[in-house]
Amino acid sequence: MRRVIVRHHMLNYYFMGPGGAQYVMLETAIAFSERGVEVYIDSPFIMYRDDLIKIARVFGVPLRELGGLGIGDPSDRDVVINTSGDLLLGSGDVVYVHYPFFLNYTYYYSALHGVYDIIGKAYSLLNTLTYPLLSRKIKLYIANSSYTALYLKKLGVNPMVIHPPVNIDDLIASRPLDLSERERYVLTATRISPEKHPHRVVELARLLRKLGLRIILAGALSKYNKPYYESIVEYAGKMQVDDVIDFAINIPRDKLVELYRNALLYVHITPKEHFGVSIVEAMATGTPVVIPRDSGAWIDIAMGNDSVAIPYNSLRDAYCNIKKLLEKPKHWQELSENGYKRAREFDRRVFRRKIYEAVQSIVSSR
Repeated sequence: MRRVIVRHHMLNYYFMGPGGAQYVMLETAIAFSERGVEVYIDSPFIMYRDDLIKIARVFGVPLRELGGLGIGDPSDRDVVINTSGDLLLGSGDVVYVHYPFFLNYTYYYSALHGVYDIIGKAYSLLNTLTYPLLSRKIKLYIANSSYTALYLKKLGVNPMVIHPPVNIDDLIASRPLDLSERERYVLTATRISPEKHPHRVVELARLLRKLGLRIILAGALSKYNKPYYESIVEYAGKMQVDDVIDFAINIPRDKLVELYRNALLYVHITPKEHFGVSIVEAMATGTPVVIPRDSGAWIDIAMGNDSVAIPYNSLRDAYCNIKKLLEKPKHWQELSENGYKRAREFDRRVFRRKIYEAVQSIVSSR
């Protein structure tokens, strides 16, 4: 294998801010460059070296690991890996699927409203129409979770499952804090974008107030989603919970690590999440996690085991489970220890090895 192109034309980064898809792109490229393969990143949003450096800093990737990466799309290449998540935004020999893009978007996202619903429906329709044509060149589908793979199998696609990379290097740098050392807040981390449902933090705050807890919402926010963010702040004021919600927007990586490390608990508020990188990040600091039962996180990260994570069916259910958990320090400690161990299985180096071996087998079979 001489030359690999990692193609990433996903629009989310530009309109909604950085997320797990961009991190998959970066780690996929590094997986090949560190093995001596010539690698180029093809993305309309990465035109200069500084663009690449900016993304690396968001995810805490050492800049020295970018040394072997080129930018652009040379015509002479052995394999193209599409990490955009769908085919509409770029073809490839290998496609890393973040969600079943050719189904109606409501299968994997709860229904959106207004213009976002129109965009979602149009996007799903275009993928459905173009999939039969664009899929002909694909040699390997890789799904980010068993949850995503389940939907793909319903359409006759049998993908390999390789979980997304998680950078836990700076999260496991020191020992996890004990329950008595934690601060009295619950953390949730997500991109401030409608499809992630961050507005649910307001309802959760109303419930957690009864336990004397405040909640911190940490997330990436783009200028295009600023009106949406302002509506959440306004909603919090209307529901009279603005005094127990803190918003940590676009904070540096080191600040986010400290929030993970000192939190009493982590609650993931996005329903039907395909995987949930922030869940693993929280676990890597020994912070117990409370996650939706209807998610890839419960299947792939927690393995359906309530000694690894606490599942919930509704925010009211989450509140009740948190209340019970705080009354059982031994269970809190069990979750902390098991989560801390489990997080290591999603280390970014595991992803690099698996993605390289998967693509290498495709190239070798030609």
